[in-house]
Amino acid sequence: MFFVLLVIAIIVASFVQIPYYAITPGTAIDVAQMVTVPPKYRHPHRGGVYMTDVDLVPLRAIQYLFYRWNHDDQVVPSAELTGPASSAQYDQQGIIDMVDARQAAKVVALSALGYHVRAIPTGVVVYEPFPNTPASAHLAVGDVITSIDGKATTTLAGLQKVLGSKAPGDRVELTTHSFDVPPQKAHGAALTHVAVGLGRWRVKNDTLVCIPPGVTSRLRAAPRSVIAPACLGFSAYQAYRTAGLPFKVTIDSQGIIGPSAGLAFTLGLLDQLDGGSLTAGKRVAATGTIAMSGAVGEVGGVAQKTVAVRRAGAQVFFVPRAQYATAKAHAGEHLKVVGVSSLHQALAYLERTGGRLGARAKTA
Repeated sequence: MFFVLLVIAIIVASFVQIPYYAITPGTAIDVAQMVTVPPKYRHPHRGGVYMTDVDLVPLRAIQYLFYRWNHDDQVVPSAELTGPASSAQYDQQGIIDMVDARQAAKVVALSALGYHVRAIPTGVVVYEPFPNTPASAHLAVGDVITSIDGKATTTLAGLQKVLGSKAPGDRVELTTHSFDVPPQKAHGAALTHVAVGLGRWRVKNDTLVCIPPGVTSRLRAAPRSVIAPACLGFSAYQAYRTAGLPFKVTIDSQGIIGPSAGLAFTLGLLDQLDGGSLTAGKRVAATGTIAMSGAVGEVGGVAQKTVAVRRAGAQVFFVPRAQYATAKAHAGEHLKVVGVSSLHQALAYLERTGGRLGARAKTA
């Protein structure tokens, strides 16, 4: 009888989905395979720059203990990974993150080589509509706001300024288009117009929440230091288009999503275009977001990414400075972990260890 019950339990556990994900080591990919520039501007080098990712495994009950006790894997509650977003919303956020990483890498790398590349704001991307807010009722992840009440509003500062001139309960008309519509094609039928009633800020458990108009609440009023009394209730990205690219640069992320390849893309593009030998023949891996300023930000799954680049035989691994200890604990004896907070620090390390960023490619 015990054996029968055990078999039944195993069968059931094989099908029952539980609210956890396993984060496991992914692969390390040579960025040269992902970056395309005109052949006359490309400089072949020994070594290379590698990006890395992680695999996310939605768990069934029978898998939990296997991943929980594997030193190289990490098990996290679904809510911790995705927040209030659905799986579809989380994937869409990852796509937005990757587009931003590719775009920033182009601007930062080409600027470091002396090209005059510019990032021109084109709208405000709805990244995460907060639950039970005006945004959650009218906006979706990936909507790009380009105007309010017919007036162009293409920057985060501009959005804040408009909200600062409004009162809770006011209605505004937002003009939006989908994130996957290029800015130059965002007109006519590609645009959506939606009327939204603005909410008001309140404080719940020391956190600001956006209460929709008409909803009564006993929560404490927001402090006067809040910039805009009216609110929509979402976190936002700045959408850009690039101008001044000296030649066509394509970065194919090969279906990988998320923001963490930004630093690797930047270094990989530099390695392809510079006339020196940036890595001095070494296999250099990197993870970290890249801002238009060149700042490097934190990412998820650093432990598993370290395992992936260690297995791939990388010699140097750049990680966000705050995550150095995590990476170091999983690096083994032969992988040198370097914590950085900017592209400048990564380049300085490579130059101290024999690399050289040569003259930029000459344009015709």
